[in-house]
Amino acid sequence: MKMRAVAVFTGMLTGVLSVTGLLSAGAYAAGGEGNMSASATETNARVFSLHLGATRVVYNPASSGETLTVINDQDYPMLVQSEVLSEDQKSPAPFVVTPPLFRLDGQQSSRLRIVRTGGEFPSDRESLQWICVKGIPPKEDDRWAEGKDGEKKADKVSLNVQLSVSSCIKLFVRPPAVKGRPDDVAGKVEWQRAGNRLKGVNPTPFYINLSTLTVGGKEVKEREYIAPFSSREYPLPAGASGKVQWKVITDYGGTSKQFEAELKG
Repeated sequence: MKMRAVAVFTGMLTGVLSVTGLLSAGAYAAGGEGNMSASATETNARVFSLHLGATRVVYNPASSGETLTVINDQDYPMLVQSEVLSEDQKSPAPFVVTPPLFRLDGQQSSRLRIVRTGGEFPSDRESLQWICVKGIPPKEDDRWAEGKDGEKKADKVSLNVQLSVSSCIKLFVRPPAVKGRPDDVAGKVEWQRAGNRLKGVNPTPFYINLSTLTVGGKEVKEREYIAPFSSREYPLPAGASGKVQWKVITDYGGTSKQFEAELKG
């Protein structure tokens, strides 16, 4: 029997849950239908997820490519599948990741190379893409999925629960004309009251990725990024007034110093 269900996680993690039950002929003959003992049942649960060596990649269009480290923290091997998606996280982006599919043993790491293959990007601002890396479990008949002795286990009911997880991080295409870093100019963001909403206006060529955001000491929990030369609205906490304070995520995945401005409007 095989059952498949989709599991969705917070953040940029998605997974596909696969549950497979295997009844060997020997176990069936010994126990008979409906008479299988609990001791003859074996449950195996495995998560096929990968650890990435960065939380974002900054890509210079004039370069020959960028690299990303991928780590298998588990004690078992898995297949690694990678792709680059556009900002909408649906359509393919003009990049290739090599190798696109390979086996990575447990407690081992490898490097992915990301290379632009075409596409037109603005020269006066950053563009956002997504690098997605998925851990894939083996199929039942894959040789590397068998036991150490090369034999599949018999005389048991085997229930295999496998969760395949896809991890996506931001890839910022930063043209040579855009100098500096986001945390150099994050203090230029303007904050306005728009009814019961908080409006952030980004006059810079960088994506502003907020790490923290408060108004009068009250936390704004929804902190989506603000695109270059654009604005975004957030729910304004009830009764919030006074100064706006915020921090941004740096190129290295850290947190910047705190910025502060008056709430206008």
